[in-house]
Amino acid sequence: MHLTTDIQDLVLIGGGHSHLAVIKSLGMTPIPGLRVTVISRDIHTPYSGMMPALIAGHYHFDQAHIDLRPLCQQAGIRLFHSSVTELDLDQQLIHCDNRPPVRFDWLSINVGSRPNLDAISGASETGIAVKPIDHFLDAIEQLGEQLLSSSGPHSIAIVGGGAASVEVSLALQYKLQQLPAAHSNRLRFELISATEQLLPAYTQRVRRYFARLLKARNIHLTSGSPVSSAQGKQLTLSNGKTVDADTIIWALSAASPQWPSAAGLDCDEQGFIKVNHFLQSSSHPQVFAAGDIAHFSARPLAKSGVYAVRAGQVLAKNLRHLITGKPLTPFKPQQQFLSLLMTGDKYAVAARGKFSFKGRWVWQWKNRIDSAFIEQFKPSTAMTTAPDHLPAAAPMRCGGCGAKVGNRILQRVMSGLNSHNRDDIIIGLNAPDDAAAITPPPGKTLLQTVDYFRAFIDDPYLLGRIASNHCLSDIYAMGGKPHSALAIVTLPHASEKLLEDNLRQLMQGAVESLNKQHTSLIGGHTSEGAELSFGLSVNGFIAEDKIISKAKAVDGHCLILSKALGTGTILAANMHNMALGRWVDSAIEQMLVDNSKAAELLYQHGASACTDITGFGLLGHLLELLGASQLGAQLHLNAIPLLPGALQCLEQGQLSTLHPSNAFNRKALLNAQRFKHHPCFNILFDPQTAGGLLATIPTEQAGNCLRALKAHGLADAEIIGSVDGNIIAGTVLLH
Repeated sequence: MHLTTDIQDLVLIGGGHSHLAVIKSLGMTPIPGLRVTVISRDIHTPYSGMMPALIAGHYHFDQAHIDLRPLCQQAGIRLFHSSVTELDLDQQLIHCDNRPPVRFDWLSINVGSRPNLDAISGASETGIAVKPIDHFLDAIEQLGEQLLSSSGPHSIAIVGGGAASVEVSLALQYKLQQLPAAHSNRLRFELISATEQLLPAYTQRVRRYFARLLKARNIHLTSGSPVSSAQGKQLTLSNGKTVDADTIIWALSAASPQWPSAAGLDCDEQGFIKVNHFLQSSSHPQVFAAGDIAHFSARPLAKSGVYAVRAGQVLAKNLRHLITGKPLTPFKPQQQFLSLLMTGDKYAVAARGKFSFKGRWVWQWKNRIDSAFIEQFKPSTAMTTAPDHLPAAAPMRCGGCGAKVGNRILQRVMSGLNSHNRDDIIIGLNAPDDAAAITPPPGKTLLQTVDYFRAFIDDPYLLGRIASNHCLSDIYAMGGKPHSALAIVTLPHASEKLLEDNLRQLMQGAVESLNKQHTSLIGGHTSEGAELSFGLSVNGFIAEDKIISKAKAVDGHCLILSKALGTGTILAANMHNMALGRWVDSAIEQMLVDNSKAAELLYQHGASACTDITGFGLLGHLLELLGASQLGAQLHLNAIPLLPGALQCLEQGQLSTLHPSNAFNRKALLNAQRFKHHPCFNILFDPQTAGGLLATIPTEQAGNCLRALKAHGLADAEIIGSVDGNIIAGTVLLH
């Protein structure tokens, strides 16, 4: 039997319009031996053509964004949610703001642009930029709330002059005019254009139409004098005049991030990456760029989504051809393209060259075009990553001890880990031997636990962090403190450099979580296998008389759950490309929270019994506690905290493979028949990864305990029921 092996890395920085085409192409026809990774600040990437209508309120969020997570998931492409801070072209490393560096053999950059705030003194400290769009949308929602809660006039200045500033002005004016008249009538809008002519790239006919429209919408136009500085609520123009505004919005010309030029890529004066006819860096042939970040050296191109979309197919083809050794194809941007400008309401203007036309039918036409673009990047059966696309001639991989990861890789990775050091570790990573040796603290009892599971996410760094939190939870549940851990790692078959990269990412994530919880990594075992898997054998210590066991629950004590439920159904939905990216991100964010603080607060408030909620789900672990204590319980379904998207995933029938087994516990529910159609019923059986703690707390302490948990960042913690000795032992009554 021959197993597949990844050999090289292609990294796509950014989830822009050009990279969408690359992701789709590589998903439909993968390149044998190529591992592909997308690094993106945005999981939901906005489609620029729909942003004015989104601002105006004609679309909801999901209609105007492309969800990268299911798209990448189905394409077999890793998605790292992060922002690039530095690029090391010599070492072929990408440094990010919240994770270890990411290696690459081939690189493509499509990160878009931001308003050039550095061109105006004080702009970066004042007002709101239209990009990134998610920040702008949040700011506009806050502005609407502010206007509803205040009285008196409110002035809004939009600084720009190009198509973006005009569309944003009209869209924002339309949105805010939907407020009650008492609030909307006191608004004053002003558009400040640096150029004498509004929309200088368009014909006089189009310019005249928009000038009349702005006047009709009571948007005052100041043109021909750029803003030179901003301070507080005042703008100073180049002619010395000032404009006062309560809200300032920046819709300026595009600016590039600094890291491409700092890395040594050949860039123009504004920092945009110079590319040749093939969209290939003029200085580094292994690097490509497209969209706003690229400067097409053959001729200047407007920073327009139209060019980015058109470049996508050529970029996808050229990346494939470069990697497979085929000739590259030149990108031939059109001399003219059709612009569709929105007027705030459901009306639009179309312009190409000297021709233009307008009407509600243009808006409807634009809506169909834009919606079709979004639709083509939803996961479908057309995209596949079947094993047939991968190399079939990889060498046979050994089993037994021959499956161990090579010593050179282990030495390089382990030497770079900065594991928490303890004086009572005699032999550990700092002095490796056949086994680790530790000195137990005097008067303490040893606690030991082990957990290990397959990867549920394609990011080894996040897997290391989350799995470590999961594995330490059993120690916290018994009132102990984790002390040290041994790692158990299975790495997917790959070339040596990719194998080392996977191990480094995984172990850096694990050590980061372990160090945060004052737990030392003292050794472990690695092997190669069909898929990434990870676990820990954990040592902890506790005074024998302080052990919190499941058998010590007290009649009448409240049940407090420290985290929301839903990771099982959300991760199952993610496997089937049915979960929204933000649902998965919310689940990941919760799984990255360890249980150390929750345990500390629960025990401070008198926890009599405790367990962690993991694979057997809330009901399974509760029944273990009740069975050991010979008590029953009441459980309030409506009080159970849920992760965003959990109910939607359950309603879709997206269940973990362990869910049916867990559901056999429904026989312990005294009134299951009555509640079987309740929306939260199935969450009782949902297995959790890195779930929270469930503790029994004295009634008089429960309120204070809950407030303390919430005050320390565990906002989802809730009182979900109580222990009840009048209910049959080992059973639960639902409410």
